[in-house]
Amino acid sequence: MPVKKRRAASTKISREKKLTGHQNEFDYADMISGERIKGTKKGDVLDKSGNQHSVKGGKKWQVFLYGYERISQSKHLKILTPCLESFTMDAPLYFRDREFCLEYKEEYIKKHGREKARNLSNSDVKERFKDNAYIEAKEKLSDSTQAVYEKLLEKIELTKFLREAMFNGIEVSFLAIKDDTYKKDNIYKVFEREQVLDIFSKELFPAISKAGSVPEDYNVAGQKTLLCYEREKGKSKNIVEIEIRNDSLQHYREVRFNMYSKDALTILLRNIKGESCKELIPGVLTFGDATDRVEI
Repeated sequence: MPVKKRRAASTKISREKKLTGHQNEFDYADMISGERIKGTKKGDVLDKSGNQHSVKGGKKWQVFLYGYERISQSKHLKILTPCLESFTMDAPLYFRDREFCLEYKEEYIKKHGREKARNLSNSDVKERFKDNAYIEAKEKLSDSTQAVYEKLLEKIELTKFLREAMFNGIEVSFLAIKDDTYKKDNIYKVFEREQVLDIFSKELFPAISKAGSVPEDYNVAGQKTLLCYEREKGKSKNIVEIEIRNDSLQHYREVRFNMYSKDALTILLRNIKGESCKELIPGVLTFGDATDRVEI
């Protein structure tokens, strides 16, 4: 019986997003008389003063996608290492056991219906398999995510974590966001690194994802580490999702850090007074501490 695949961006969609990102980098570099930085480093554009800019656009940014070696050797991102270690190094075993688990759940649905399948407990499924690498990984990840959550509750740790994740320490000086989600004016809005970190560390707080409700899967809470903000009084919204990518044998035990553009702009712009905005050139606005620091 074929196992339903998880939702994931197709190769075509991923390629289109990558090409759009590259074009944004070229466009922004031309606008500020800078130079696009080749390769996969954190900085995308080098300005005339030698400062690096990270250029972002689109609904959701992939801030990073790192494997075990990069995470385990990081100074502050290494708190995610136990999340990766929740998964067996034997990728074929993981995917085989995943298929066994999902096939069982789908056969159960076929025989008993979706509503009854929703009431099938994880304990019942575990009893059926005894030893299953997919189930074990999900439960270990839940514990590891809890530990990450507790560390990121400390604002100092959160700042260090974001500094390395977004700017690779002090390597990148500015964050340039093409606004196609907030005001949708397609203007590049530029923010200074330390001000971004000050605002994010003040506004953001960690959370843990809830268990899914899809009856075909083995649903466990804590499969993602989230960073949230208070969008309005009493209502929070995810801005960051940190998850383990296990899409294939080639992409196994990787950490993906995604951030939502509209929420990032919402937080930054509501914390920086409008009078501190300056038009560098048509199509590029600098805000707050970035004003007068970016030269063309």
